[in-house]
Amino acid sequence: MRFQGKVAVISGAGSGIGKACALRLAQEGCRIAALDINSDSIPELKKELSAYSRDFFCREGDISKAESVNSFVLETVKQFGRIDFLFNNAGVEFISALEETSEEDWEHVQGTNMKGTFLMSKAVLPYMKAQGGGVIVNNASDAGLRGIRLNAAYSSSKAGIIHLTRSMALDYGKYNIRCNCICPGCIKTPLCQRFNAEVGALEGKTGEEVLNEFVKANIPMQRVGMPEEVAAVLAFLCSDDARYISGAIIPVDGGLTAGM
Repeated sequence: MRFQGKVAVISGAGSGIGKACALRLAQEGCRIAALDINSDSIPELKKELSAYSRDFFCREGDISKAESVNSFVLETVKQFGRIDFLFNNAGVEFISALEETSEEDWEHVQGTNMKGTFLMSKAVLPYMKAQGGGVIVNNASDAGLRGIRLNAAYSSSKAGIIHLTRSMALDYGKYNIRCNCICPGCIKTPLCQRFNAEVGALEGKTGEEVLNEFVKANIPMQRVGMPEEVAAVLAFLCSDDARYISGAIIPVDGGLTAGM
């Protein structure tokens, strides 16, 4: 197993892409420190992780709060002694044009998506530097690569994550710390389902109708992606096969962002 003895910290690990990534890394021998704001998701995550490993722990936590982040990272180091991989996955969506976006809504989205990625990265970097290296992968979105209607707060937060990734790659490469960014498109996750349901409600359609129309019109591969397909990319980026890849922005979107 290529990640035997390695330690991965994963935020938003209770469902969707985060959960698939936690399971994939655990299958390959990684010890998992999983964080999610939804405590209800944790028992099932523990059950599924236990099929592959006993070397994991799962906690409820809010990545937008420095105290929550720092205590979780400290607990990880106390339990496992190191942090090799960080997957900044946790995020929230918000459907609204700019004029209809309240200051509170804006701060919630930016605080979770952008600030949360900043706080998690800042907390693990000293340990990665001290141990001689590590890998950070940030989860942005196709929304960070292109403009999307009714998406001002979300799209801007994801675009910020892309440039944060590049800055981190430039600053920490000399410490043997690689930082890359994945940009999933339409992936079968609870977030995607909520997103399409909200858009559909504005258009008098079901979320499924909105999604099917979008896939047909915009995705060359003509299908929605699966969380496990994103997890495969994460595993590659964490592996030695990707040891000379840093600062990369990688769409995982069936061709969605390839062109108009």
